[in-house]
Amino acid sequence: MPKFIELKIKGSAKIYQEVANILCNYKNKPRGSVLFLAEGSLRKPVIVLRYPGRKLRKRVLRVTKTNSALWANLYDFEVVIYQNGKQIPSANFTFQELMKDFYENKKGSKKFWTILEELFKDNTISKVPPKLPGIDSGLLLLVLKWIWIQEDFNYRFGWKEVNSPVPYVLETRTGSRTSKGAGRAKFFAALTLLHSGDFTFEQVKKIIPLY
Repeated sequence: MPKFIELKIKGSAKIYQEVANILCNYKNKPRGSVLFLAEGSLRKPVIVLRYPGRKLRKRVLRVTKTNSALWANLYDFEVVIYQNGKQIPSANFTFQELMKDFYENKKGSKKFWTILEELFKDNTISKVPPKLPGIDSGLLLLVLKWIWIQEDFNYRFGWKEVNSPVPYVLETRTGSRTSKGAGRAKFFAALTLLHSGDFTFEQVKKIIPLY
């Protein structure tokens, strides 16, 4: 079993600030060399964050200014998923696969939908998820939680909004600024359409393309 550093997040209210404050200390490490335990236990990990992410890089500044950010995409990380002590391929948990599982196995569960709404709004799972077919309900929710948090770091929040100890900017591979996206809202909108029962999986894929 790889060596993990426990995140030990105190609660959802300041989760972005807490994650930023911890990860920032490892920004100079080789890509993907640090593993943070986000959910589960050291013996039985569930969600692990691999940091630094591939989008993180130190910027080359043509003109040095006192307020210039030396880092781009500082809190990019990879969400690594474990089940029964084994790492699961990330290809099994793309947005499309998660959306498909929701459509086929979970859209009819009122309890699951209530928990999903809470997670979308507050990054919180306060109730025990129901047992449903397909991907384990609890695992699916935890995967969504951290993928959404990752999306928020990469496309939604600036360094001041997460109280980052170090300034950073959001940039594309070519160095242009990343426009603030709606990754979390976009995926939840797709789930909402499926939950309504008025649209098929194929229709929703066309209405709201997901990567």
